[in-house]
Amino acid sequence: MSFKDLQEQVNFTIKNEINLGLNRIIQFLERVGNPQNQIQVVHIGGTNGKGSTLRFLEGVLRETGMKVGVFHSPAYQFINDQLSVNGTYITDEEMIDIIQVFTKHGLNEAGLTEFELQTAMAFYYFATIQKVDIALIEVGLGGRDDSTNVMTPVLSIITNVGHDHIGFLGSSVEEIAYHKAGIIKNGVPIISGEHKSAAKEVIQKEALQKESPDYFIEEDFSYRLEEGDTFSFQSAANTVEDLALSLYGEHQVTNASLAIMAYFLLIEKWEIEYNERVLKGGLLKAVHPGRFEIVQKEPPIILDGAHNEEAMDALVNTIDRKFSNKKIIVLFSALKDKPIDKMVGILETIADEIIFTSFDFPRAARAEDICKVSKHHKKEFEEDWRMGLQTAVSRIGNDSVLLVTGSLYFISEIRTKLTKERGKK
Repeated sequence: MSFKDLQEQVNFTIKNEINLGLNRIIQFLERVGNPQNQIQVVHIGGTNGKGSTLRFLEGVLRETGMKVGVFHSPAYQFINDQLSVNGTYITDEEMIDIIQVFTKHGLNEAGLTEFELQTAMAFYYFATIQKVDIALIEVGLGGRDDSTNVMTPVLSIITNVGHDHIGFLGSSVEEIAYHKAGIIKNGVPIISGEHKSAAKEVIQKEALQKESPDYFIEEDFSYRLEEGDTFSFQSAANTVEDLALSLYGEHQVTNASLAIMAYFLLIEKWEIEYNERVLKGGLLKAVHPGRFEIVQKEPPIILDGAHNEEAMDALVNTIDRKFSNKKIIVLFSALKDKPIDKMVGILETIADEIIFTSFDFPRAARAEDICKVSKHHKKEFEEDWRMGLQTAVSRIGNDSVLLVTGSLYFISEIRTKLTKERGKK
């Protein structure tokens, strides 16, 4: 059931737009009993890697036997998959039940945006219906004024700071870092994978003001790549050897290291004994759809939501290492508020041909406009992403790879179509 179907069934009205600020959701959560204050939360923000970091931490905590709630955005395929407990998505019936409760508490008059409603549902679902041991909450946009930033977590994570959503968060690294650092709460530990001096200084300043212990990669903990796609983790108190991951690329080792540091801080807080089997097993079980996801093995079709400059850099490096002997065909689409020229420029370093496309979303860039930015010698555009996908798939063979990348919303559309065609749920 789509979000539109839910709207029609329970007859409520929301604004489908970005409208940063906390007043609306704070007032509404008070009406429904402040469920955000009834659960333990790890709050995860950052420009890139927050979803993967979340999945690694989820895997490890579930391996301990905990009941783990997850709220992420955007959806992989359906609105339900943004909300899960121990890997099981919220059902249509549960969503409708929550909205009916919310309606009795003035939902129709609250003026919530779609994301604010989803956030409120997540808190209520985890606190009241599922009663989870821990909830992992991913920031939607920025942090300081994001609707998830209405509770005091047990731990905060800022993966990194890059140029993203510059129309909403500012154009400089310092301005964007200011928004990300807004999730730091008084006395709550903060872990960060940021090492750029300007952004790191902003995060450190916020942590100092809030008297929050801070832990930075390459300073308080680190990793070392080993042979055979394994790595080791080191911190002042812990060393773990022979770690392996289910997700590919060195940037995922960075994300996993943040999750490992979080695991050690959490078990120390909860006075739980360290278990190496739990840690290693949980990391291997982490799954993150749409992040270097190989949806077809031969010939390979890869989906990756590299939605900004830094993510595109990481993706291109991974593709170059893994498929250096293959022809690379790219299908790309992006949102208008992204650094499209820089993303396309990075893609062109590995692409043998590029098809630019668009999709049905208010902020989606037109395919023709993206194509005009490109300097690639073999480029074309198709406004209809379905036709673009059909063209791209028709051109791959045994010597080639199809890389579908760009906006996470675009990847969601592609993933839904491809998995339906293969008979998957």
